[in-house]
Amino acid sequence: MDDFVAPISKLAVILEKMVDKKDIEKLIVQNKKSNLINHFKDSQSYNTTKYSGEIRNKEILIWRSAYFIRGVYPIFHLTFDQNNKLKEIKMEKNPFNIFLDRVTIVVLIILVITVFISTNLITTIFAILAITVIGFLMRLLLAKSKIFESKILIEELKTTINNLDALNNSKQKKDQNLENEKVNEWSFSKIMSRILIYPFCLILIWLAITFMIPEGKIIEGIFAITVALAYPISDLLIINKKKL
Repeated sequence: MDDFVAPISKLAVILEKMVDKKDIEKLIVQNKKSNLINHFKDSQSYNTTKYSGEIRNKEILIWRSAYFIRGVYPIFHLTFDQNNKLKEIKMEKNPFNIFLDRVTIVVLIILVITVFISTNLITTIFAILAITVIGFLMRLLLAKSKIFESKILIEELKTTINNLDALNNSKQKKDQNLENEKVNEWSFSKIMSRILIYPFCLILIWLAITFMIPEGKIIEGIFAITVALAYPISDLLIINKKKL
């Protein structure tokens, strides 16, 4: 997220003399803790509220889920001076994003070790190569999407703050619900993400059933299957929810 230090800093300089803490509080439709559970819930739908946030003494954490990056959306960390004037805006990872990063690393390590121990050299090379290629493509796609949508979120926050007097929370919720109904779950970006992620999930399940569980690594196998099923199940639930 280093690419956004400059625009975030510029945004803070522009706004710090005109924005009060109480004005930012008006943007928050859902006031809740910034923790793993709440961010997991927010990641399951696209922009269900204009902004969720956690209000602290001299700080406000504000966020909303994005269309493509979903669970890896950023948190805007706003700090205020003694007069409750906006002082600084930083962008940081949300707890669910941090959790996903750690789980991904653990799963990849388990996969590589399991394949290396349980298979012959040719199968090991093939499996590691497949995991590496798919992982790299997923990482590249998500990184590009994250940069693109984070820029949109920054500009949106800037515009929203500069138009605080014209905001109406009830209108925000109504407009956002209409926007949610128009979300296309079969856009090019969504299809590409499924093309990359679904095969990775299938490979993970195959390795768990073929190598981990037969080798007696039942806990690791169940964990791998659970992780592999998390995205497809979540994706299908979102698609079905849009149809209802």
